[in-house]
Amino acid sequence: MPPHLIAIVDDDPGVRSSLHSLLRSAGMDGIGFASAEELLAHEDAGQIDCILTDLHMPGMSGTDLQEELARRAWARPVIVMTAYPTDAARARALKAGAHRFLTKPVDPDLMLDAIVAAVG
Repeated sequence: MPPHLIAIVDDDPGVRSSLHSLLRSAGMDGIGFASAEELLAHEDAGQIDCILTDLHMPGMSGTDLQEELARRAWARPVIVMTAYPTDAARARALKAGAHRFLTKPVDPDLMLDAIVAAVG
């Protein structure tokens, strides 16, 4: 069985790089996207098993992305991350179907546990 492919959607290249390294160390594959729009335009999006997305990004936010994925009936687990958590943001992300809502900087073990739980 091939390793799980995890999309990393974050406008910060350092975050994408560090999460990609974390995934690789856990035997998973990561693919980075600088924006939600970039993920939505990806030709092989059907191969992605789980999406890690930042909440606050230029253009489409993480919850906007969740809502667009639901509109397109693209059912993949989504884990939302943010450095600026609020109760309202958490409630909106979870209501939109987020598997988990994590605060940056995210503990690596917590992130891996969330991904493993999301992909089964």
